[in-house]
Amino acid sequence: MTKNELFTEYGSYHADRRNRICHAFGIPLIVLGLLGLGALVRFGPVDLAIVAGIAVVAYYATLDVPGSLLALGIFALLYFVGLHLTWPASLAAFVIGWVFQLVGHRFEGTKPKFLENLVYLLVGPLYIFEEGAHAMMRRKPVAR
Repeated sequence: MTKNELFTEYGSYHADRRNRICHAFGIPLIVLGLLGLGALVRFGPVDLAIVAGIAVVAYYATLDVPGSLLALGIFALLYFVGLHLTWPASLAAFVIGWVFQLVGHRFEGTKPKFLENLVYLLVGPLYIFEEGAHAMMRRKPVAR
């Protein structure tokens, strides 16, 4: 599937504003938690978070190069934060992120899209990161 097809399908399960807000908080928390926990699993000088992050960004690059670069930047920031978290804090971020997700889908009245196809676990972060970037670019400058 193309990025547009994936985003159209994903977006159809995330039309409610409250659900999108929950996802805007929940998905970064989930990614933070995963990167923090993954950083604890080392293979010599490399950790699992780096390996997983590279794999996900490589997948994103097959869909959309600018989006993959955006995700790379956000993953790098979240990875840096995750390096400074204890494992209980990383686990808490992961769990709290999923609570946001489930509450959002309760508002929406839909099941999470990944229950139909696991690829949407990867599509979600790219969708939310791009949606956030587009929202920030549309904002008018604050008047002084």
